[in-house]
Amino acid sequence: PLRMIVPYAPGGTTDALARLLQRSLTAVMDRPVIVDNKPGATGTIGTDMGAKAPPDGNTIVFGNQGPNAIVPAVRKVSYDPINDLRPLTTVAFMPLALAVSAEKGPKTLKEFMDNARKPGAGMHYGSSGIGSFAHLAGHEFTRQGNLNMTHVPFKGGGEVVPALLNGTVDGSFLTAMEATQMVSGGKLRFLAMGSPKRMTRLPDVPVVAEALPGFNAVIWFAAFAPKGTPDDMADKLREAIVKAVESPEYRQYLEERNAEARPSSPEAVTELIRYDMRVWGDVVKKNNIPM
Repeated sequence: PLRMIVPYAPGGTTDALARLLQRSLTAVMDRPVIVDNKPGATGTIGTDMGAKAPPDGNTIVFGNQGPNAIVPAVRKVSYDPINDLRPLTTVAFMPLALAVSAEKGPKTLKEFMDNARKPGAGMHYGSSGIGSFAHLAGHEFTRQGNLNMTHVPFKGGGEVVPALLNGTVDGSFLTAMEATQMVSGGKLRFLAMGSPKRMTRLPDVPVVAEALPGFNAVIWFAAFAPKGTPDDMADKLREAIVKAVESPEYRQYLEERNAEARPSSPEAVTELIRYDMRVWGDVVKKNNIPM
């Protein structure tokens, strides 16, 4: 079997994407694929296990910029994301979306920001944990917008939505995939997307950058092999993953959830890692955000 290490607990966005890839990849390779969840330490435990796995073509690591770029940029981890893992391809890109309760929350981004600028507003934004990409996006939104909001971390994305619905937090940056079904069901409302420009499927939803120029919060997901995996094995794995990502099932699933299936070259993955290490690592260091 091909082992796919997912460095997060079951039920979140990364796990859902990995299990969808598992189904498509199994069909493409005609080989069983097993998802192995290894959560902990903001994704670095599972990523380290993948980096140290035998380079025999039987292991891939499914990751994002958290354990592969942001965390290693600001604190010591037991692996080098550039040199200890062999990038294969990106799998998906999706913007974070500022979401609020459809019943209790404001109707527009401007209304939300105006409320949060009032002295003593006492507003809160939730995230899936300290140091998570949602936390960093919320922090930058608060800082750049001169908002009076306090961060409330949860143990995972699954806890944030109930907190939005019951009013424990006023807003949160969720992956579009996490929130789309709740928005369609009338429970949540998208106030703005973290993408650089408006999305084709959501033309009436503004982007945060319209209010805060330069704001960009798009999360990427990619597949890696352990360092030392022979070229022929890595090429075979990459070819299979790209075929799986380009399958109609995978593309449709992501499109319906306001995300994009997008494979890329290994070199492009490395460039994404370097970019996020520089940009988001700088955000963490300058603002003394614990990781």
